[in-house]
Amino acid sequence: MTPGAFLATSGLLGLMVLAAGAYGLGYTASQLKRSRRWALAAAAAYAVLAIDAAVLIAATPLTPGWKILVGASALAYLGIPPLTWRYLQRTHDQKGAHA
Repeated sequence: MTPGAFLATSGLLGLMVLAAGAYGLGYTASQLKRSRRWALAAAAAYAVLAIDAAVLIAATPLTPGWKILVGASALAYLGIPPLTWRYLQRTHDQKGAHA
């Protein structure tokens, strides 16, 4: 990998992590505040993540194993905030039932 390709790939991977964090925060805020604006922001952050993952897969010199990991991670990021939110709701509801 050339130095330029290394820097570009590193930047794209950093953007993927940043977009994933923004999606998680936006999703959480949308649930907490029941806000359509936050839901749209979360969707936009996930769209950035998905586009970034597609660019990483299509245009970087990563080996196939890493490209599979990037694609699988992008799909996993979609489900993590909703699963976590449901888990937190369930544990909160159970705690309240025992009080």
